[in-house]
Amino acid sequence: MRTSIFCKSSFTFLLSSFLFGFGLLCQTNNVSSQTQNKANEAPIYVISDKMIAQKDASMVEFIGNVKATRLDSIVFADSIKIYFVDNNKEKNSDTQNNVKKIISTGNVRYTAGERKAFADKAVYTTHDDILVLTGKAPKLITGSSFVTGKKITLFRMQDKVLVESDGTKRVEAFFNPEDNISEDNNSNKQ
Repeated sequence: MRTSIFCKSSFTFLLSSFLFGFGLLCQTNNVSSQTQNKANEAPIYVISDKMIAQKDASMVEFIGNVKATRLDSIVFADSIKIYFVDNNKEKNSDTQNNVKKIISTGNVRYTAGERKAFADKAVYTTHDDILVLTGKAPKLITGSSFVTGKKITLFRMQDKVLVESDGTKRVEAFFNPEDNISEDNNSNKQ
């Protein structure tokens, strides 16, 4: 059973603020050039219990109490794997295009100001700018507004989100007009 939410009403701020914040952490190319330059210059700081780098797999994995921070965005997880483009043909001049995929697993929590997300697994692919949250009950939250289901797919390029149920638990959403926080107001709070 699928339920698609694609509208320009009170859900727009929830989606756009989440996408904006997560995009800064993941270095996507779908933000304005000024914001993108700021994000590219901002370092990513990762702490974990262990790190494994595999050159032949073009992958770095951070394991155990992982915390990845960039600007005001923070991702917590049990494990975060970052896959890089593995040959020069695929590489672009932009730094963010060197990252092919980011997989966060186990107790995934994302936060940036009023924006929050929870999942058992988050998979972000840079070539199509899609984030997929899965698990028992993945959830997107802004203020007191939220959406939850079995699988949440965020299509950043289309400003679209698809929330799916598993047939036993239905999609649930709550939109509070008081949570309509603009990007300007939100950045001033932080």
